[in-house]
Amino acid sequence: MTDLAKLVQDLPFQPGVYLWKDEKGEILYIGKAKELRKRVGSYLRNHSERRTWELMQQTRDLETIVTNTEREALILEATLIKKHQPKYNRALKDDRRHAWIRVDLNSRKPTFHVTREIEKDGARYFGPYRSTKKMERLLDTARKYIPVAMCADPTNVKRACMDFHIDRCVAPCEDRISDGEYRILVDQMCLYIDGQTDQLIDLFETQMALASENLQFEKAAELRDRITDVEIFMRRQKIVDAGGVNRDVLGISRTEEAALVEMLLIRGGRLIGQDHFYFEENMDSLDSEILTTFIEQFYFMLPKVHEEILLPVEIPDMEQLSTWLAETAGSPVKIIVPGKGKETELVEMANKNAYRQLRKILILGDSEEEIVNEGVKELKIALNLSRAPIHIEGFDIANIQGTDPTGSCVVFWNGEPNNHRYRMFRIRSKETPDDYAMMHEVVSRRYRGRLEEGKALPDLIIIDGGKGQLNVTLKALKELGLDYLNVVSVAKQEEILFTRDRMDGIELDLSSDAIRLVQRVRDEAHRFAQKYHHKLREKRFSGSILEESPGIGSKRRQSLLLAFGSYDKVRAASVDELAAVEGMSFSSAQALRKWIDEEDPV
Repeated sequence: MTDLAKLVQDLPFQPGVYLWKDEKGEILYIGKAKELRKRVGSYLRNHSERRTWELMQQTRDLETIVTNTEREALILEATLIKKHQPKYNRALKDDRRHAWIRVDLNSRKPTFHVTREIEKDGARYFGPYRSTKKMERLLDTARKYIPVAMCADPTNVKRACMDFHIDRCVAPCEDRISDGEYRILVDQMCLYIDGQTDQLIDLFETQMALASENLQFEKAAELRDRITDVEIFMRRQKIVDAGGVNRDVLGISRTEEAALVEMLLIRGGRLIGQDHFYFEENMDSLDSEILTTFIEQFYFMLPKVHEEILLPVEIPDMEQLSTWLAETAGSPVKIIVPGKGKETELVEMANKNAYRQLRKILILGDSEEEIVNEGVKELKIALNLSRAPIHIEGFDIANIQGTDPTGSCVVFWNGEPNNHRYRMFRIRSKETPDDYAMMHEVVSRRYRGRLEEGKALPDLIIIDGGKGQLNVTLKALKELGLDYLNVVSVAKQEEILFTRDRMDGIELDLSSDAIRLVQRVRDEAHRFAQKYHHKLREKRFSGSILEESPGIGSKRRQSLLLAFGSYDKVRAASVDELAAVEGMSFSSAQALRKWIDEEDPV
């Protein structure tokens, strides 16, 4: 009996996920099973299918994860495939291109922004859409008559931005509008984006009538103008379904080596958008297999699924998948192959669009709207990565004269900085004030936080430094179970790149787009770390750093500085000494002492 057969014989008759691995421990294939022993055991028999035969020729090890239900196994399988991108799995090749509009309705002052990352964080996401540029244009147009905010957090903004002065925002940051009135605008924008324009007009008309009754004629006239704008917008949209059902319509097109799934977004009976999803797949696979893979890897990752999904062909376990999607979405979901009527015409439309889009990709090589940055493409090849590093995060440490050491994390998306996702770190490990220990701390804190919050991880991490900094980064990631993440360090002056597999170094042409992108990320991380370092030094010199402590405002800060003479002397004071200062209580002194010990120890 072979080692693999012994492993299979010991498996339970329970649902779960299995991972076939090669002699180096690399994952070759990830699958799910209703009964692990039966499903995995089938791989050890003779196979007529070429793909499975090739897989088992390379397989040397097996790992399994038992789950409570088949649905849990399906979701875990989709998550692991997206994370590891195994060689023999059928997987979406462009799932990171798609754009969404995010709004967190649980926040006090919700804002809208375009993102490419979907997370189950309680926020509402609208999409997917093909292009971020189109989404930004859509929001800009809508904000002419529904002026909601698009900043990261209005509660942290001190003054109104340019959007307020050009009538694209009502400045909730300055409380120029009540929270209740602002929430009404947010609800209106949600209806607009979701294509529920009939409900939006009903809402406008109700508000207009109420304004007239209250003799608020200027507000009523403004609402009347909004109704006119929305009606003009509606006339430009194509009505495809008088029934008004919210549904996604899928079509498919094939070549010998590729497949493309087209999605038409029908909301309130109107076609409001479309998107496509590309697979590298030969003709041995059936259309039903590709569509099943798409539904499992796409829809089960979404925070919300609409009422119906129309398919061009039947797929296995349609009713079971519908039930599981309904559990995920919290509302009924139907997967349907229409027999006749308007629904069949919609599927035919999706198939035609799939054919045209696949031809365009094969002719142009890329989608003309979302062409991947040349530096990103070159880095994928130079570093031998399994996917293009669309999401890059860069780190650096600022430690001048041993005071106020700081760390930075900058985020680049498709070769461009994504400023609102930058993060700053005040170094806490003062016992070992060296750059290696500081880098270990910053990387650990960054990705421990990402794991705890369930946030997306980068395709590539860039570290400023040589082999030493690379090794401490790899150690920090391994401690978190993230040793599979791609990391590259760039040595100063020589511009040599080091990775875990190339400790001898990789030297790129200094004129290449790849090295220019690496330098840009490195320099931006350095600039951002220095900026935060200087900010901390300035706050320390002025003593304003005290106001970061809970319970310390400007008056208490002034009293403390007057009593002790400087921030450094405040930092060295005991709880009793702090409590003796005018305006301080014993509890506030304890809180300040605790904050100093944890956030800014001597």
